[in-house]
Amino acid sequence: MKYQIFMRVGATAALSCAVPGTAFAEPVWDAAETKSAALKWEVGYLALSAIDGAQTIECLDRGGCEEGNPLLGKHPSTTKLIAIKVGAGLVHFALFNRLNNRNPKAALRLAQVSCGLQGTVVALNARFTF
Repeated sequence: MKYQIFMRVGATAALSCAVPGTAFAEPVWDAAETKSAALKWEVGYLALSAIDGAQTIECLDRGGCEEGNPLLGKHPSTTKLIAIKVGAGLVHFALFNRLNNRNPKAALRLAQVSCGLQGTVVALNARFTF
């Protein structure tokens, strides 16, 4: 008896997956929830970017370190760092927002990867802060 129930459930599941338009073929993610989650990750990235800028400015003002980004030079001014951080943040958010409206899953992954990279930079900067 148990064997027959198992076979019926297995056959039903296999046929449901194979036939388009069945319950199993519907997406299991909600676009609105995915957009919301992606936005939270993006805000996290922007916050980490601000922390990175503050760490860099503080370290440069103490004279204990040099900027690692070759595009900025070894000792950029505070104004230059803030302008670049704000500009890069605006461009990143604009690209993210456009992607989030078109493909929320890809926007979520972009925001997660960006957040991970920026978090790594903040963690590496912490060695000069303390």
